[in-house]
Amino acid sequence: MGRPADPDLRDRLIAAATVEFAESGYAGATLDAIAARASVTKGGVYFHFAGKEELFFAVLDHWRDRRRRVLPAPAGSGGAARALRTFVAGYLAFHFREPAATHLLRVLATELRGRFTSRLREDHRQEHRWLRASIRELFVLGLRDGTLTVEDPASSAFVLASGVVGALEQWHTASADVEALCHDERLAAALVAPFTTGGDAARPPRRGDPGFDDLPRA
Repeated sequence: MGRPADPDLRDRLIAAATVEFAESGYAGATLDAIAARASVTKGGVYFHFAGKEELFFAVLDHWRDRRRRVLPAPAGSGGAARALRTFVAGYLAFHFREPAATHLLRVLATELRGRFTSRLREDHRQEHRWLRASIRELFVLGLRDGTLTVEDPASSAFVLASGVVGALEQWHTASADVEALCHDERLAAALVAPFTTGGDAARPPRRGDPGFDDLPRA
């Protein structure tokens, strides 16, 4: 009788591959190293994945699904402006808490750009499209309830998403330089503030508030 299948092996491989890809990049990561981190043989990796590329996609899918499960839905009570701040703060907080997930996106956007099949390029586009679409939906709701003001929800979503992604890029590249600026709720409030109106019950930060001088200027 053969050994029973390890029900936790796939999850361990995902966890091990996350660390290996984040630390070594795609080119530097090896299935041997991933197997060692997961305390299995290389054959254990091939039991679940055809190779390194398939495993990398599985890692990306894992973190994308996890991020979207833990983020607040892009709508909620209390007005769209408040919901937008909550959504942006949640997105930032996830990446501040899970830096490996941010680094995987950087590996996808830089080291793997143009490699393999069109799936890699489409995978990265899908992530940005989802973020812009979530923000755009809240801008549309904000125009209806009077808590947000934008001329074009799509272009404003692009501007705000760029601010979010840019902040994460700076934090990941040189966290010591911007750590004081990267409080998720305060940073989200500063990013959303230019789009809010007087109809929003929660005002943006202002001079005199704790940590105000550390906030990036719009």
